[in-house]
This record gives sequence, C-alpha cells and structure tokens, in this order.
Amino acid sequence: MMNSARNETGLPNFRSIDFLKRHVRSIMSFYYPQCIDAAGGGYFQHFNADGNVSSNSQKHLVSSSRLTINFAVAAKLFDDQNLLASARHGVDFLRNGHRLAETGSYVWTLENGQASDADNHCYGLAFVLMAYARCYEAGLNQAYDHIEETFQFMERHFWREQDQLYVDVIAADLNEVSPYRGQNANMHCCEAMISAYEATTEQHYLDRAIIIAHRITVELAAQCDGKIWEHYNDHWQVDFTYNTDDRENKLRPWGYQPGHFIEWAKLLLLIDKYSPQAWLGKRAKDLFDKAMEAALDHDHGGLFYGFSPSGDICSDGKYSWVQAETIAATAMLAVQQQDRTYWNIYHQFWQYVWANMIDHEQGCWHRNLTHDNKIIPPSSVAMGKTDYHSICSCIEIINLLS
Repeated sequence: MMNSARNETGLPNFRSIDFLKRHVRSIMSFYYPQCIDAAGGGYFQHFNADGNVSSNSQKHLVSSSRLTINFAVAAKLFDDQNLLASARHGVDFLRNGHRLAETGSYVWTLENGQASDADNHCYGLAFVLMAYARCYEAGLNQAYDHIEETFQFMERHFWREQDQLYVDVIAADLNEVSPYRGQNANMHCCEAMISAYEATTEQHYLDRAIIIAHRITVELAAQCDGKIWEHYNDHWQVDFTYNTDDRENKLRPWGYQPGHFIEWAKLLLLIDKYSPQAWLGKRAKDLFDKAMEAALDHDHGGLFYGFSPSGDICSDGKYSWVQAETIAATAMLAVQQQDRTYWNIYHQFWQYVWANMIDHEQGCWHRNLTHDNKIIPPSSVAMGKTDYHSICSCIEIINLLS
C-alpha cells in the first residue's frame, strides 16, 4: 500500500490513504464552520466564486441532506466530535425545518424558512434516508428510528410493487402522482438502501437495493441494448422525447448519462461486497466500459456529461460529480476485477481532477467546467454546492484500501 506524500512525478500518491484523508479534510475546511447556519438552522448552501456565502434564504432538501451526510462520514473518519455535532445540527433541521410532522413528508425547497415547493420528491427522500443512516453509523443513536420511519414512508407512498420501483414525485397533499418515471431517483434509493444496510445490518434494506439494481441495470436496460436511459412513462417504457431541449438539466437531462452508468457500476460492486452474485460484477464492468467508450474526452481529459442515442456527445461539460464517481468506481473495479488497467484509469482521472477540477486555494472542487476545462462560475440553481460526491468517493476508496 502506498502512503508516502508524493511520488516521483511530484504529484500526490492518489492511492495513499494519508492523501485521501488530507483531501477530505481540505474539502471539509471549505464548509466548516462557515456553512453552519446557527440562527436559521441547517446549512448555508450557496457560495460565491471567492468561497463566501452568497445567499442564506434558500435551502434545498437534497443539499440539506448531503451536507448532513458529509459531516457524518467525516466525523466517523476522523472521530471528530465537532463534525458529529454539525451532523446532528443537520438532522435537527431535516426534522424541524424540512419535515412536516402532520404528514411525515419533506419539503423540497425552503425560502426564508417557508415552503416554496412542498411537493414530495423520491430523489430527496433517498438522501434523507441516507443522511439518517450515515449519522447513525457515525454515532448519533437517535437517528436509528428515523431510518426505518423514512423507509416506511417511502414504502407507503412511493413504492409500486407491480413495478418493483419507486415513483418520482407526489403532490404536497400526497394524492396526485406525477406520470413521470425516472431511473435517477431509483438509483439514489438503491444507494440509500445500501447505506441503511451498512449502518444497521438489517437485511430488508439490502434486499430492496438488489431488487432496484436488477430492475434498472438489467431489465430496463434491455430496452436500450444494455445502456441505461434516464426517462420513462408511467408503464416504465423508455421515453426518448422527455426534455429533448434540456440537455443540461441537473436532475433530468436528455441523453444518456455516462456518470450514471459509472455510479451504477459503483453501487453494483457495493452490493456484490455484501451479497456476491456473478451478474453484479459483470454488469458493473460492462456499464463502466460503455461510459468510457462513449464519453471519455481524449483531447481535454475527463468524462463528458451526456451522449445521444446515436452516440454523439450532446452535453460536453465536465461535471465534478461525474469525475468523482469515476475515480471511486475505477478503484473498486481494479480490486474486484484484479485488473491494473483500472488503476491506470484511476490515476488518469485523479491527475485530470488535480489539474483542472480542484480549487486548490479554497480546498474544494469546482462544480462544473466547460469541455476545454474552463471554470463555469457558480449559478443560482436551487440545489446548492456540497461536494458530496468528492467527499464520499474519497471515503469509499479509503474504506477499500484500509
């Protein structure tokens, strides 16, 4: 195992646990303590290019949950009580800020503490569940009951037994269900179920993760020659027309998402760790290789955001989450496949990120780059900046190498 600070190139040893821990510390130093909203609860989620908080009015359920996760996993990694207290602060806001006690649902977005969008999004609930799981795993015992409570809420309102998947959006009154169906929310539900299993060792969470994973990556992917399309109608038939003119959408872009192929590869390998089955490793490798073949930028490095059914790149930006997930998945494939080729790809992507994606002055990652790696300034999108993917990917690799 390599643990020295630098290698002969002068770059960090990207497979060093010491390096990975230092990098997590670096990213966390951007958020702690400045993102803690002591007066309003929860966390500040929007930052200027100089790193200062740009707005404290808007809070998004996904970002509230992801920042809670960040503090929890970092608290566990470093055995840090200050970070654990910050995770508890996030749980308190999920319970008292986002959650509606009368229905058990969670408000999607808040403006100045009031609901601006109270619809129920399964994508958001996946991260709520994951936040509770990671906090319990880090030592917040009071989060244990919240894990099953959230699972049961999703079970009652979002799970469709006939489809073996979750619906996406239900109106605030929990009556009207959107006809839209998507793989993205289900992918993160699978991730959340794995997290709940890791925290509790309760089998029903892992069983649900396996069902979702097989349904999306095997059964539904069969509609697209083994590739995973994002959008479906209410009968889970591929909808190639949804968001045709919106290829940069943060949650529902048109086109194949190579980053999601890779994220699924990571999740399949995590499931294989706990419940080894031949199809898991095979599909993980196949999805990863498909993403590399379709979307690797041989000129400027990194992985593109989207490609069309014809194979053309339809969204050529470089998103930080895509590169972070790629780094984690390559490490896991290198170990699972016993193939050094994946370690080479791992180092290739770390070098790309180190040179282009990381803000070495601030310590965090730039959120988005252009195709030729120019920084795209922070925007006013509802979902704020969290570095969730970069932090959790580093910790996943630490767990792998430890």
